[in-house]
Amino acid sequence: MSAAALSPLLKAWVRAQRDLGTESVFFDEPLVLPEAVAAPAPAVRPPMERSSSERPAPRPMARPSEAPARPAPMARPATPSRPAPPPPPAPIRPAPVRPAAVPTFATRAELGVHASQCSRCILGKDRERTVWSGSVETSSWMVLTLFGWGEDVKTGELLAGQYAQTFRDLARSVGLPEPAVGAVFCCPPKNPADTTVQGRIEATRCRPYWTQLLKHSGAKAVLVLDHKAAQLAVGKALEWPAFRGQPFVLEGVPAIATHHPARLARMAALAPEVEADLRQILSCPGVAA
Repeated sequence: MSAAALSPLLKAWVRAQRDLGTESVFFDEPLVLPEAVAAPAPAVRPPMERSSSERPAPRPMARPSEAPARPAPMARPATPSRPAPPPPPAPIRPAPVRPAAVPTFATRAELGVHASQCSRCILGKDRERTVWSGSVETSSWMVLTLFGWGEDVKTGELLAGQYAQTFRDLARSVGLPEPAVGAVFCCPPKNPADTTVQGRIEATRCRPYWTQLLKHSGAKAVLVLDHKAAQLAVGKALEWPAFRGQPFVLEGVPAIATHHPARLARMAALAPEVEADLRQILSCPGVAA
């Protein structure tokens, strides 16, 4: 079929196929289209030029060595913490049992009976014997020692041993009468060198005995033997021998501290100092031979 024989409908169909981009249309026999049938070339619009301010900024190229950032891992929801268990209740400890107060004794004999049965301090558990006074009941002056020594325990009287003979002779030589004697500790320790049982707690619990003995004796002055007895009687640390021979007051009574008779018996060079301290006791008002 020739091109002239194409019907207007067929021409329109061929033109539509060209517009749709179909380059070849096959018929049963060759078909030559007239120039009028050929589809005109589409018009190409020239690109519009943009100013430098309107041009989009070029995107930076990713470097090969720079790996893309990984997204941050998603945080897991916090697991609710369990409340801490309450602390266990504190154990109930019984209140410490304090020994009963020492009563006020009407007589010296009553004081001695109570002292022999006392268990207020640790010394009372292992005592062999209570040694709380000397042989003289009343005197114008009193000697306060730390505790009874070996021979004192046997006789049951303070300053009764041979170790105190030099001291007693020196006191008589200056014109002093026999003294009343008391002890910071009524119960002598088995080991005199064991200072762990010679503390302030024990001294405080034994204190009512010698303070009441001081009143019953009628003494007007007190001579304290050695620094340990002086510290426990005063209740504070003392510099020794600087404190020796220095006047102080004990339970309202004038007092002087001097060397222990056992030390005086071993060191005769201490006799002048002990004699000077004894003369101070003699000079106190109310002290007479």
